Amino acid sequence: MRNLRAAFILALLLPAGWLVPAGVRAQQQATTMTVTVTLVQQVDVFQTASQTYTLTHTPAPSTRPQVFVNGILMCDVCGLDYTLVGSALTFTGQQTAQIDGPTIQVWYWSTN
Repeated sequence: MRNLRAAFILALLLPAGWLVPAGVRAQQQATTMTVTVTLVQQVDVFQTASQTYTLTHTPAPSTRPQVFVNGILMCDVCGLDYTLVGSALTFTGQQTAQIDGPTIQVWYWSTN
């Protein structure tokens, strides 16, 4: 039974995409790389009534922007107040286009 299993095992596929015949030992080398990213705090202020806004920079992926409408922090977790895709901010709840003279502040971190 053991020889039968060995006959069907022809090769091992390694993560790097190399094909190594069965019975051959492959060695992996670990590579460590350090990357330093500088984040810059950004604040965009809009004072026009609209449903969509475009931020000056794209927020860093690992950060969570804070969106304020007339001083009130909007909910980013529930998805009911706004969505943010790239640098496009779209309000999904009460439209800021219906507010007379809104002040929208967006605080976020970016890499540029």
